[in-house]
Amino acid sequence: MWAVVSLAGSLMLGGCGSSSSPQDAGTVVDAGTVVDAGTPDDGGSPPPDGGTVEPLPCERTLGVCAGARRAQVDGAYEPVCTALSYGSSYETTETRCDGVDNDCDGVTDPATWSTVTPLAEALTQNNVSSVRVAEGVLVAVLDQPAVARIVRMDTFMKPLGTTDVPVDVVDPSGALGTVKSQLLSTSRGPALYYSSTGAVADHTRGHLVPLDAQGRPTPGQDGGTGDVVLFDHPVGGVASKAAVAAEGSRVFVAWADGPYLAGAHEVLGTVTDLDGKVLAAPRVLMRMTPEGAIVDRVEVLGLSTGGFLLAVLQETGGLGEELVRLQRFDSDLLPVGDERTVDTAYSPTPQLVELGASPALLVCDTRNDDKLAVVKNLFDGGTQETVAVTTPHELAWFGATATSHGLEIAWLSVRSAPVSGGDTWFDWRGRLWALGQGGAPKDWTPGPEPLPLHRHAQWVLLEELPERWMGAIVMTSTQTPRTHQLQAARYCSAPSPTP
Repeated sequence: MWAVVSLAGSLMLGGCGSSSSPQDAGTVVDAGTVVDAGTPDDGGSPPPDGGTVEPLPCERTLGVCAGARRAQVDGAYEPVCTALSYGSSYETTETRCDGVDNDCDGVTDPATWSTVTPLAEALTQNNVSSVRVAEGVLVAVLDQPAVARIVRMDTFMKPLGTTDVPVDVVDPSGALGTVKSQLLSTSRGPALYYSSTGAVADHTRGHLVPLDAQGRPTPGQDGGTGDVVLFDHPVGGVASKAAVAAEGSRVFVAWADGPYLAGAHEVLGTVTDLDGKVLAAPRVLMRMTPEGAIVDRVEVLGLSTGGFLLAVLQETGGLGEELVRLQRFDSDLLPVGDERTVDTAYSPTPQLVELGASPALLVCDTRNDDKLAVVKNLFDGGTQETVAVTTPHELAWFGATATSHGLEIAWLSVRSAPVSGGDTWFDWRGRLWALGQGGAPKDWTPGPEPLPLHRHAQWVLLEELPERWMGAIVMTSTQTPRTHQLQAARYCSAPSPTP
């Protein structure tokens, strides 16, 4: 239950109301009733000559203002209550994530929303990413093939400025589906990873661009942007992900060995340092089985042991015939232990997170796709826990991240809302939810109307902010006029209520 902090308002003024003589006590009538003893007007000034007066209640009565009464200032009660009357937890505009209504408007720890940037196209999670930096959050947007736009945001998730970073893609005229991008946190600071493939799947190339905390490329040894090539493989591929090792100085990259539509059936990987020096040569890490199975998604994670974890979503042909395959590797990309598999519901959008010293997998529930589940003890039998349930008959498009206070999850609870004669890619509506106090889902949508969504908006980016606040980034889209934009929400991540 939310705690309510109130200010004790009873103040004792002067003596107890008695006097040694009628002249001092005022006129006495009707068996000792005292009149004309300085009764204050409307709860304003206290009586000048004794008596007990109960100060009037304050104007605000909700949240921390409940029960508050007017405090004295220079011997007189406040005509309009301020923080002196409401107490130390009161704020004129609520900024604290503390589980109580600090500005007394009936809303506890409200979320704030802002527009990050407009988009030229609807983006999948392959072309938008974020990373926490000292003074806020960086967001990378790749909505045109040859330029990555880095948006700098403060800790209130308000945009401060943008920087355009040129990207050296294999085919600048190609579709965005042939380019992937991802922001990483390294021992030298933030960095932009991106990969691309040729128009005829002739080869795949991955790059790393070091950035400063403002999102600007840092100069390389040649005075350029510092863009370094991590791998250049003679087979095309579109499934590509990168992860930084625990110490922050090595990058693990994994990619599929062929375009998705042609049926990629192998996953390759390499390890380099931040300057592109190869530490573990590219090699095949996993082959899809049985024959005909293809790579649907690749996820990677740096482990606290110094090694890496690879997760591959394998599609075996029929609708819903998917499973997640998991394999650990050491720093030289040699397998550690046996491979593990997790059966999933259709389209589980798996995500890897590091919970303490143990990796975990976030998926749609293996039995029901309107539930979110975390699978722990991945290499010791596996235990699945349902962590959130969406609105009945709605899908969950979710994101997750490990924070200093545990696992954070947010999701768009989405339903199909087709419009007659419209573009079906825009036929989606949803609301943003996250786990609130006591693990209960809380709706953070800004208003009664659902968010207009595109089919590509099957993701939520999450970043930890100071003082238990969280930042979430989603994409909204409208068909008429045709627009796409990133929206950011700053919401309170289930604090312990004030006693």
